[in-house]
Amino acid sequence: GTNAAAGASNGGGSSGGASDDDAPEPMETRVFDFAPSLADEMLAADLVVSHAGSGSVFEALAMRKPLLVVVNDGLMDNHQAELAEELGKRGHLRWCEPNGLADAIDSFDPRGLTPYTPGDPSGLVI
Repeated sequence: GTNAAAGASNGGGSSGGASDDDAPEPMETRVFDFAPSLADEMLAADLVVSHAGSGSVFEALAMRKPLLVVVNDGLMDNHQAELAEELGKRGHLRWCEPNGLADAIDSFDPRGLTPYTPGDPSGLVI
């Protein structure tokens, strides 16, 4: 299953521009502690916010969804942080720590993201 993922949608397109009179568009969010599959929620989302577990990350990237990953900075031997940092460097996602989530959502811009293309594992020995 997939753990601790959230999808966000603004329910439509973005506004043409902001002025002092324009209120921000409300963001619809769905939050899950656990669900056997979040595929339908991810497909419907404009932005996927997820923990940095490899299953959740690669599921969202395979769907070509803009992805903001929240790294659990309390883990020892933090492979989640390593994965998020590397995929972030490659431009496939944006990441933050829990205390920076609100700012990361506010400043998220998917235009600079690079679509993820899975590698060919046929030459690997397992």
